[in-house]
Parts: sequence; C-alpha cells; structure tokens
Amino acid sequence: MNEHANVVVLGAGYAGLVAAMRLARQTDTRIVITLVNASDVFHERVRNHQLAAGQALRRLPVASFLRGTRIRFLQGRVTAVEPARRRVAVQTADHVASVEYDYLVYALGSYIGTEGVPGAREHASTLDDASARALADRVPGVAANRGRLLVVGGGNTGVEVATELAEAYRGLQITLVTRRSFARQLSPAARAHVRSAFDRLGVQFVPNTAVTEVHARGALTEHHETIPFDLCVWVGGFAVSDLARRAGLRVNERGQILVDRAMRSLSHPEIYAVGDAAHPADDPGAPVRMSLYTATAMGAHGADCLAAELAGKPGAAFGLSYGALGLSLGRHDGVVQFLDAHRDTPSRLIVTGALANQVREFFVRLSVWVIKGQRLGPWTFYWPGKKKMRGVAVPAPRPSVPAAVATASTARTDH
Repeated sequence: MNEHANVVVLGAGYAGLVAAMRLARQTDTRIVITLVNASDVFHERVRNHQLAAGQALRRLPVASFLRGTRIRFLQGRVTAVEPARRRVAVQTADHVASVEYDYLVYALGSYIGTEGVPGAREHASTLDDASARALADRVPGVAANRGRLLVVGGGNTGVEVATELAEAYRGLQITLVTRRSFARQLSPAARAHVRSAFDRLGVQFVPNTAVTEVHARGALTEHHETIPFDLCVWVGGFAVSDLARRAGLRVNERGQILVDRAMRSLSHPEIYAVGDAAHPADDPGAPVRMSLYTATAMGAHGADCLAAELAGKPGAAFGLSYGALGLSLGRHDGVVQFLDAHRDTPSRLIVTGALANQVREFFVRLSVWVIKGQRLGPWTFYWPGKKKMRGVAVPAPRPSVPAAVATASTARTDH
C-alpha cells in the first residue's frame, strides 16, 4: 500500500457515501479520507415526491453514517476542481478552502435540468431537495382552492410525484404531460396498472406532447396549445454540474465524466467518478441508467478499485445487472416490474398494489443500511452482476492527460 495518500470524496449522496465508507474499511490510517458535501444531512432523493406532499421524513445527518470511521467531513460547496494542481476549491460557511488530493472521487450527482425550455427555470419547480420543500409549503393552498398542478415529464419521477400529490390532496387538479409515453421500462400490464391509478386518483394524462415554453400561468406545447396551471413541477430533464467540463476532464454530451471499467476518468486516472455524474465508456453487461441502485453499485466498485490501486493491485472490471424496478403510486399502491437482468427490459412478471409499495419501501430503507453496513466490511453489499465482467482485463492507470489535450479530445469524440 502507498505510504501516504490523501483521498477526497466530493458528494455525500448514495454513491459518494458508500464509496467513502467502503474505502475507509479497506485501507488504514496511512490513507486520509475527506468527504466534502454542501449539506450536513443525507438526502434520500428517491423520497422527494413524499417531501413535496408534505410528509415528515426521517432526518439522516451525515455524521450518523461516519460515526466510528476515520473519515473527515468538510461541509461546503465545491466551486472548482483543479486537476493540474490536484486540489479542489470548497466554499464553506466563512471562507474558501483549498483541499489537496492525491486521488479524487467525484460523486456530485445530478439535478433536474430546466435549461432547454424557455421559462422553465423561472416558472416551474423541480423536485430537487430545496424545491420539494418549497412545494410542500405551496401545494396545500393551491389544493384548498381546487387549483391546477401541471407535472411535466412522464418518467418514473413524474409518475410518482403526480400520484403522491393526487393522493395527498384530492382537491388538486393534476395533469401529467410527457413528450413520449410514460415509465417506458414497464411492461404493458404494469403500464395498465399505472393508468388505472391515474384514473382512480383523477390524474389527467397527456402523452406524446412536448412542452416548448413555460409562462407564469401556462405551458405552451408543440401543438400550439396552452395547458393552464397554478403550479408547475418540472421533472423532464437531467443535468449535471459543469465542474468536470470546466476542469478539462473528458465528458460526454451531458457533461458526465467518462470512466473506464475501474471507474477512473479516461483523461485523468487519479480521478474516480461514480454515480449520476459519471458514465462508463465500456459496457458493464447491462444498459446504465440513473438510479439509486446504479449509483450505489458504481460507488462501491470505485472504492474497491481505488483500494486495490492503493495496495498496488489491479482493479476489476465493473459489472452490473438489474433485477427489478419499483414505483410508488401514493402510499398504498405501487408496481414492481421484474426485468431481464442483462438488457434491463421488462418481463411479464409484476407485483402491484400495497405489496409492491411495501417492497419498494423495503429496498429504499435497505439502501441506507447498506451504506451504514460498510463500517462492518464490503461483504455487506454485493450487487447483482458484480462478477459478470471478471474475465475482462483492466489496464493499469495511464499518466494524466493535460487539461487542454483532454478538452480537445472530448470535442472531437464526444460531441
């Protein structure tokens, strides 16, 4: 193992927390680990639709996860990454800290992007943490007046927030509009169950309709029609911080850091990237989609490979399989869709109703215990497909590419 090394982990979401804690368990005191996060509370992002509906959620301080570990915690917002100097700038409550690293784990996650549609940023709420809390304050008044709420985006998040709010506020008139169909990873039977939930809860569903502009009281569609609203919730976009792009790391068209099979940046191998902010350049055996499960698996694998590198050993190739996905449809209904493990496509097997909701709740709670379980050892989290790429060799780390060269390479190959 290296004599001494400073490892800095950026982000304390699912990927960052599991990476930091798993790495701490596999290394000794010669490896100094610093975790940087803007908040001192771990946010269960998959519960933000519940937060928007005004439900009281458990508070999970970051310190409660780190207790008993040697991980140092720095609360602050990352404002710059400087690979040439191997340091990051962090805005804390009272100053800008310069944090140096030998290895960096980049796990800053994603957010709901509104940049592509005029007016969306100004007139729509997203379902990120602060916005969800603000919605919880505004929705009751709108519902009391039988107001109109428009949800834009028919992915899993859109389905969950529309049904959650419809169940919590029966006077609310909710319309869900999506440019394609909805929850496209579901089988016909699962989609039919979701549609029945829409009907039961009074959610008006408008498929195959893109919103092209958002105004203060209405959304303009591609069909030149206006959908009026009193509140608009925008869940139709995916975006990541531009920190990696500005730092000169090789990224894809979304701005996600491109990583090899060991979760190392293709342009700066001393930087590991995991979770929503990263994208594997090589097939891990299943299509990579953003989810709690994917983020946790990527964080764990990145920690394993970095621990191996610190010990002078080769890393393993990332493997991944999906077994199922679960959607809540309010507090008493849901659907669990079983999947083809290799293609991430729906099978005929589904579970619906209260049982499906309970299954989803079990796995959301389990994810927190998985992170805390890393204090005991890596064996507490073994994900499906972990070994499926074990026959694929992982090259040794290459020297870092200068930032200017990496940027030019990105421009030629990824855009």
